[in-house]
Amino acid sequence: MPLFLGVALAALTLASCEKELEQVNSSPQSATAASTLAKPDLLTTGNWRQTGLTVSAPAEGTAPAATSDLFAQARPSMLVQNAMYKSDGTYTLLRGPRPGKQTAEPVSGTWRLTASADSLILTQADRTRRFAVAELTATTMRLTHSEGDAGKGSVYTSVFSR
Repeated sequence: MPLFLGVALAALTLASCEKELEQVNSSPQSATAASTLAKPDLLTTGNWRQTGLTVSAPAEGTAPAATSDLFAQARPSMLVQNAMYKSDGTYTLLRGPRPGKQTAEPVSGTWRLTASADSLILTQADRTRRFAVAELTATTMRLTHSEGDAGKGSVYTSVFSR
């Protein structure tokens, strides 16, 4: 009998916790907090360093896309060691040094986040690139971009951390 009462009490406690979580997840405050994650302030509050790089390529037929982690194999000159986005709409990227050089030249340009904060647009002298913002929090930024034909091209995902 005591075992049965203990199990019943545990089940009631868990059900109560689940209801509280549903109330928190559906509250207006949690919706507001989620919407603030994509503000430009998150982009400009501190420097970013690249911590991941993957590529997904479509497979033939009905096979799932093949994803490869390129981060460990990438040359230092391909990876961003330091990215600084300023509130005035300018940015500076410092990649690793090219072979035979001690330091890398910084790359500068302008940036803007779309109104819905789902895309980051970077412009250098005569080149503009649009990245989809898959995640933007105080500690993580995940950007994707596609190359090749729609549905048949590769999707690159770059992960940045603070």
